[in-house]
Amino acid sequence: MRTENDVKTAAGAAEWDAGGDAARAIPPKKKKWKPVQWMCFGIVFIPIVSFIIFSGFPVAISFISMFTEMDNNDLTTMEWNQFRNIVEVFHDDRFWKSWRTTFWLATAQVVTLLIALAISVLLNSKIKGSNFFQVVFFIPYICSSVAIAIMWKWIFSTDLGVINTILGKNIEWLNSVEHPSRLVWCVYLTIVWQAPAYGIVMFKAALKNVNPSLYEAAALDGANGWAKFWYVTLPGIKGVTLFLLLASITNGLAVFDAVTILAPVQWTGVAGPDDIGLTVNYYIYLKGVQNRDMEYASVISWVLFVVTFLISFFVIRARNKATAED
Repeated sequence: MRTENDVKTAAGAAEWDAGGDAARAIPPKKKKWKPVQWMCFGIVFIPIVSFIIFSGFPVAISFISMFTEMDNNDLTTMEWNQFRNIVEVFHDDRFWKSWRTTFWLATAQVVTLLIALAISVLLNSKIKGSNFFQVVFFIPYICSSVAIAIMWKWIFSTDLGVINTILGKNIEWLNSVEHPSRLVWCVYLTIVWQAPAYGIVMFKAALKNVNPSLYEAAALDGANGWAKFWYVTLPGIKGVTLFLLLASITNGLAVFDAVTILAPVQWTGVAGPDDIGLTVNYYIYLKGVQNRDMEYASVISWVLFVVTFLISFFVIRARNKATAED
């Protein structure tokens, strides 16, 4: 027989179930946004809209224009051209020449990494005045690349240039028809002079994070200075090195300022004598702005994007692998 307590327990359970069902039947109230939340949303929305208007829309237009023909960059005159622009670009000798110059100037970024690594190792050896030298080495990085290119143009100037004044000669560094490669070497030197600054700071910070006990263990094993650097220092800064390599590659493929300023003004439409200073970005500018052939320039731009993306993908993949191993 059921006792009085059993009856009360069953009645309570029934009331609980009924209350639970009623609670589940009532939908939860939606929380209203406060004015502060709306203000934050508006602040975040401003850069998003700006990106869509000033970056997203031009990117979409450039992609579409690759497959069209236009009159003086007039979007209303777009007509389908059956991939004619793409075919012409890959049969263009100037296009391939611009890639040769770009890849060669990109190697200057690798040279700057080696210079930055060597200087950062010296500064990390606790030499006197290392902080002062670090600031001095960083000055070129914070300077405008245009201002630096103008400075080097004065240095390589024919009449009153610093180099010709020191040598006591009148050498054509930027405008030599007989030796057009001098222009490329001048641009190369300009890049090497400016680029190591950022790498020095990054490498110096990475060297501080290398475990000192590893150097002590290597010394106990009889390792000399070079062995410590090769087997302890380099593996310890591998992640930073790959990051700087990625940044250097992307910067190297985007060379523009130095070439456009160091290339003489009288070489209208071409980048110096024999078109020797023509880089991919410079060719995009000449085609898209000077020649008003934006659909042709768009094809070159997207090829540059694909090449940069593929190189960056493999470097990032190697960096992630190195980070996972650590």
